[in-house]
Parts: sequence; C-alpha cells; structure tokens
Amino acid sequence: MLRVITAEAAYTTEELADILGLPISTIRKYNFHFAKIGVHFTKKQGRLAYTNDDVTIFHELKRIYAHPEMTLEKAVITVAKKFNLVQIPATPPNIPTEKQTLSLEPHEVQTKEIQSYIDAKFEERDRQLISMAREIRALKKAQQQKKSFYKWLKTFLEK
Repeated sequence: MLRVITAEAAYTTEELADILGLPISTIRKYNFHFAKIGVHFTKKQGRLAYTNDDVTIFHELKRIYAHPEMTLEKAVITVAKKFNLVQIPATPPNIPTEKQTLSLEPHEVQTKEIQSYIDAKFEERDRQLISMAREIRALKKAQQQKKSFYKWLKTFLEK
C-alpha cells in the first residue's frame, strides 16, 4: 500500500513551486494530501527533494484539480491511481467494520462517564453559586437593618 519514491531527488519545494507556478504553501498542501493516502516523497538532509517524475506527478495533479467539479482529495487519488503510486482500497475507509464498531463501545462508555462527571461538577457549582447568592443577600439585608437601626437611633437622639 505504501510506496516511497526513492529516485535521485533534484528539486526543493521552493523550486517545484517555481516550476509549477504555485505558491509554496500549495505544494505543501498537495504533499500533505499525498501523505494521507500513503505517498511519501524523498527526503535529503531532512528536506523534501523532488525528482523529474515527481514534477510530472504534480503537473498532472495541477491539471486535474483545475476542473471545476474536482476536489483536491479526488484529484490526488486520481493521480495516485494513474501513476500507480498506491493501492487504493475498493471500499471506503469510513464504513465501520465489526471490529471498529466493537472498539467504539468502550469509547461510548467512557464518554458517558465523562458526561456524568461534567454534569455532577455543574450541579456542585450551581449549588455553590446559589449558596453564595443567599449569603450575599442575607449580608445586604443585615446591613440594611443595621442602617435603619442607626437611622432610628439618630432620629431618636436628635429629639
């Protein structure tokens, strides 16, 4: 499934971008999409290096991707098939198999546990907020009563 291109590299990402007339970020994006399907280009001294064959592959990708209905993912897969870069599976990877379904069950349980923990913490926070609001209200009421007592006392003493 995985094919690593090992021919002698000649071009850097910047040079490939110049050859194709594309921004460097676009070349990196194309490379990312190739990597998603298992196509990896040669690296020299930690940097990607592209061969003449790679230049041809990217030219073809640019040509195919230029069609209005074409998505980048479809274009990359089409180019990969055309140049026999990878073996593309016949069934889509997003269809869950029995094993994948079984592996989801523990995640669902874990998700429910996390949700119940979050709900408990929210309830605790709400109780604390209500308690604090009641305390604040009681303090304000006591202050008002204190003020009214002092007002009464002041008026009583003035007479």
